[in-house]
Amino acid sequence: MASLMEELVETLNREEQLYADLIPIQEDKLRAIVANDLAAIGRLSDEEQKLVDEVGVLETKRIRIANDIATVLGKPPGAMKLENMIDALKNQPKEQKILQELHDRLRRTISRLQDLNIRNKELLNQAMEMVEFNMNVIRSTRMSSGSSNYSSNAAQVDVPDIQAGTFDAKQ
Repeated sequence: MASLMEELVETLNREEQLYADLIPIQEDKLRAIVANDLAAIGRLSDEEQKLVDEVGVLETKRIRIANDIATVLGKPPGAMKLENMIDALKNQPKEQKILQELHDRLRRTISRLQDLNIRNKELLNQAMEMVEFNMNVIRSTRMSSGSSNYSSNAAQVDVPDIQAGTFDAKQ
């Protein structure tokens, strides 16, 4: 059990470090979105994806370790969350304290990442709305440019402009 706990602590420490490494990338991405720097956004997304892939590998390892700990403690696999493990270590205050501190750090780091992700998502949505608005403006100006009067053979018919002081009976 001690080796499993050491492996769990090591894995969680590495996972927390990767999450912490994602924070400056998210902050840089926020600035790149505001600056509309597509090259930087692409580069930062690539860096982010590499770290997320590493987190995925560690998460799989963490789940395996948690299931092994659950088996040792006679619990069903998948039932051992970090909070449960902290509670189960009442007789081992040193290990309990280490896991509690690690749990708290992970919560703070992940909370910060979630805040940044929400902000980036909102900025991207606003940027997409602005692009859509601009596209609609461009489409409407293209459609309304020039005269839309055509003859039966689809050739444009020139209609003289109404001069100032001319009365339009249709109005």
